[in-house]
Amino acid sequence: MSTTPPSRGDILVSKTLADVATGISQAELPDRRRQELRSALRTVARALGRRLEDVPADPRLLANRLAEVAPVAIGLSPGRWANVKSLMRSAMSLVVEVGPSRHRSPLSPSWAALWDRLPTRTARTRLSRFMHFASAAEIEPGAVTTETFAAFRVYLDATLLKDPDRVYCATIDGWRAARPVIVGWPDVEIVRPNRHNLWALPLENFPESFQRDLEAWLNRLSGHDLMSDGPLRPVRPITRRSHAAQIRRFASAVVLSGRDITTITRLAELTTIDAFATGLTFLLKQRANKSAGVINIAGTLKAIARHHVGAEQHHLDQMTRIIRRIGRRQQGLTPKNRARLRPLDDPQNVCALLGLPAKLMGLVSRERRPYKAALLAQTAVAIEILEMTLMRMRNLVALDLEKHMKRSGRNGVLHIVIGGDETKNRDPQEFPVDPQSVALIDTYLADHRPILCDRNSSALFPGKNGGPKHANTLAEQIKGAVWTHAGLRWNPHLFRHAGAKLHLDENPGCYGIPRRVLGHRAVATTETFYSGQEMAAAVRHFDQTILKLRKRGEANDD
Repeated sequence: MSTTPPSRGDILVSKTLADVATGISQAELPDRRRQELRSALRTVARALGRRLEDVPADPRLLANRLAEVAPVAIGLSPGRWANVKSLMRSAMSLVVEVGPSRHRSPLSPSWAALWDRLPTRTARTRLSRFMHFASAAEIEPGAVTTETFAAFRVYLDATLLKDPDRVYCATIDGWRAARPVIVGWPDVEIVRPNRHNLWALPLENFPESFQRDLEAWLNRLSGHDLMSDGPLRPVRPITRRSHAAQIRRFASAVVLSGRDITTITRLAELTTIDAFATGLTFLLKQRANKSAGVINIAGTLKAIARHHVGAEQHHLDQMTRIIRRIGRRQQGLTPKNRARLRPLDDPQNVCALLGLPAKLMGLVSRERRPYKAALLAQTAVAIEILEMTLMRMRNLVALDLEKHMKRSGRNGVLHIVIGGDETKNRDPQEFPVDPQSVALIDTYLADHRPILCDRNSSALFPGKNGGPKHANTLAEQIKGAVWTHAGLRWNPHLFRHAGAKLHLDENPGCYGIPRRVLGHRAVATTETFYSGQEMAAAVRHFDQTILKLRKRGEANDD
């Protein structure tokens, strides 16, 4: 019996898929098998947009890269793409060590006995990889140590798993759940790694005077005291929570930089130049010197210094100079959002995105499971409304059949009406719904929504409790549908950006219409966000003018 875990970390990362192709040529394989493996390598290289020589044969790297590939985007079905990845794994195993996606070797008798005692399918799913890993390494249950789990984590990096960290944490969850309830389970305590950088200190750790001062500032922002000199437009609860979180993180940064927590008795302690610079330095280090987010926190502290502490102008000027050294606030779309929108320069991707609601409803008619079909229809309606109205996600999930869906006239013309108390800028919004969209919504309401809720619910997108579905749940449905059927990395808020971009592509410089649909109060806001998005369309229009004049000149010469 071995007690030493195998080494799975010696992967020859210097090799490329070209070396794998050479290994296929040199291996003793049937011609058909050799052809399949080579084809899989070429398909992977095409999906990544690289030559075989430029793709490292690194299982961990490839797992991350291939997770970004949507089969539909490269013209493959999900089944064919899964087959390609399986063939690639087999090909790579000829030249580098690659962990299998599933274990086919049987469990040892001692591990099989524990397997039979696992009470649920979830427990078996969580522990299957580890139990097979230990069996293959001839490590019996009684010989498992923390080093065994460390070796298992290294082994997971040698697989083509999308998220080895998540699999590892799930394995530990399964182990910790089984340990106290299954007789004979190895008595080894495994610490679950924290996948999030939760370094901010609890607010309760700070002096009570600091907590009271923070509450006073937040109440001022919220407009609770009508006699105070707070902002003319009180902030919403979500903004209040955001400010509270920013201040807590900043105060924690100052403490973790060496300041005694008991000395932070008021917000003024955070706005001294020394504390201000110290806290921002800590935050920048935590974010690898990326200023996004840090500048917002700095702005919040400067506002506190100005309006709550009453700092002198020379003090505020010093804070301003420090903020400018960090960088500038993000103006307009972030680089990430610009990258996500770039595929829409391809007309095929535009058609795939805009045609997605109809495609999903087509899939509904072929889905035999009523609940699954209802979810598809629900997703189709959600995407249709986002594409046609560009409303925000929080307004979408809150749509209520009685409150927001208003029908009028003999033909039942539908309007979606949202009050000013529900919008970001407090301006009411009203969207007349196109007849095609109404037909899709009515089909969902008549045939599919009743499957998802009882009659007492009036939510357009009902959750399990009859109220509105949680925003994250509906967002995941939308993201999954866009990825699977349109091949785009997407989130619901991108529909707002995409709508503006597509309008400006067709009408360069025409910001007025997207301003109104997006609900911006000033056209300058729309211009700031989307300036440059219509550049490609403007160039196309300009080129057409030049070509027209050129053709006219050629005709005159004739």
